[in-house]
Amino acid sequence: MRNDSSNASLWVSAMRKSTADRLIVAFNFPPFTDGSAVTVAKRIVEADVPVDVVSADLSAVRSRDESLVDLVAPWLVEHHTVKVPVLFADERSLVPFVERGLIAVRQRRGRPYEEVYSRSMWPHSHFLAARLRSEGDAHRWIAEFSDPILWHADATLRPSGAVSLSGANLRLLRAVGSRAQAFLRENATVLAWAQFVPFLLADELVFTNEQQLQVMLNDAPEWMRAGVESRATISPHPTLPASHYRAEKGSPQPSPQDRFSIGYFGTFYPNRGGGEFLEAISLLPASLRARITLDVYTGDAGHLLDAAIRLGVADSVRKQSPLQYRRFLQTSNSYNALLVNDIATSPFGVPSPFLPSKYSDYAGSTTDTMAITLPGSPLDQKPARWRAHVGDVDGIAAMLEEAVVATGKNILFP
Repeated sequence: MRNDSSNASLWVSAMRKSTADRLIVAFNFPPFTDGSAVTVAKRIVEADVPVDVVSADLSAVRSRDESLVDLVAPWLVEHHTVKVPVLFADERSLVPFVERGLIAVRQRRGRPYEEVYSRSMWPHSHFLAARLRSEGDAHRWIAEFSDPILWHADATLRPSGAVSLSGANLRLLRAVGSRAQAFLRENATVLAWAQFVPFLLADELVFTNEQQLQVMLNDAPEWMRAGVESRATISPHPTLPASHYRAEKGSPQPSPQDRFSIGYFGTFYPNRGGGEFLEAISLLPASLRARITLDVYTGDAGHLLDAAIRLGVADSVRKQSPLQYRRFLQTSNSYNALLVNDIATSPFGVPSPFLPSKYSDYAGSTTDTMAITLPGSPLDQKPARWRAHVGDVDGIAAMLEEAVVATGKNILFP
């Protein structure tokens, strides 16, 4: 590892002698624990080709997970980690990431990449990839969108800093037609450009579900939409092969359960769907409630435990420490059900443009999925052994009763 004038540290894999023809631009990337970083890592495994990577040092805002590094290491040739201020939709972070990323790539690379792939969130990734594609450093650009860039899950607009109409941004403007130039000048914010510059310049646009594509198309002017649709690909988050879920010999396993055990991995929001699940448990007869354990693997459990106490279900809820990614996959096999839920949203014109990435990890587990969905949402269209709908507390309680009774023959209940 060394530092160069680009403020980027460089890691070169000893596992591969070949050079890479594909560059991954991912502001958030392993070893940092982040949902988008995990998805990019799984995309690399799925593609199964050598890659170089440019990413940011997220030490200030994310913890590390070395199992994510192990996941991508067989495909990683060179990894440039760029040190910049970590700010979301702000040019004070975005501009140095792009400039230092360009220097890092060009100092090590004497010819263009066949392909550059970038993924939001964060918006930085698409800006660097756009420069690489428009300035001849890559022959093809694949831009993936994790969620609608412009909108929060509650359908409110995300705040965004401005884009300066000078310097390198003027070169990006010159890469598009006159009508597109006028549109970008009128919508000169970081998040707007993070969506519309890929819409104009990327060779392929990847969305996780059809409803996300529809919402993002609705944000675009009508003259832009046909071109976007012609280059759009729908590709849900990848699921890793079964080998990644098998526990290593000698690794500790959860204690055997004497209840119907439900696993939930990640932040559990009582005010975003979690509260009604706890309320549904409270509606069950005491004899059934005593047979249920909900394990929540999270670093922030204050609101969860407060809600459980308030609803009288504290005996059915256990807070567990967060797990590194590999351990999470292995532990997922130890439960009777894995819980995933949609978040109730204000109207987008579609049931939901969001597909929880957690579902793709659950899909590879031997444990069945328990899904609480919005009718017609992308999650609602996925297979699940048990299903109820957001807002239907009685329906969730009935689902839980059915699951406990159906699985009871395999559990030694007290």
